[in-house]
Amino acid sequence: MNARRRLPALVVPSLLAAAALLLAWGCGGAGPERIARVRAQYEARLNGFVVRDLPAEGEAPPRQEVLLDILVRRNGKEALSGLTLDLSVAGPGGTEKARRQLWVDTSGIGKGVEAQLAVTVADLDYQPGDGFHVEVRHPIPAAERGAYREFGAAP
Repeated sequence: MNARRRLPALVVPSLLAAAALLLAWGCGGAGPERIARVRAQYEARLNGFVVRDLPAEGEAPPRQEVLLDILVRRNGKEALSGLTLDLSVAGPGGTEKARRQLWVDTSGIGKGVEAQLAVTVADLDYQPGDGFHVEVRHPIPAAERGAYREFGAAP
């Protein structure tokens, strides 16, 4: 009779310990591995761009800003409130001239939905014939995650 009473007393703590282990292993929580997994469920592509020449202000020379038309798609159940995209600028010969990171708000993008986002980038030395490429880089090495806001980097 004593053995029957001890069995439930041992099973409940064992089940609780197993559940805690599963949560710590990555089935929940907001750790960097979960964020990397959710990031991998996003796609981004450039839909087009417009270069605007801005007039000189005072003694400052004229500037340019580039308006990027970006399509972002979320394929997974879980969502991020924002996402860091990698932007590459290449010259006419295909050689990369510059690389930037862009933060975009993805809070309103539902599962399976592709959203059109407009992002303005200043201080790029655009020349006719240059091209742009946007991507959700994956995987992000642990040593570089500090530069990506969704991993907890400062804005």
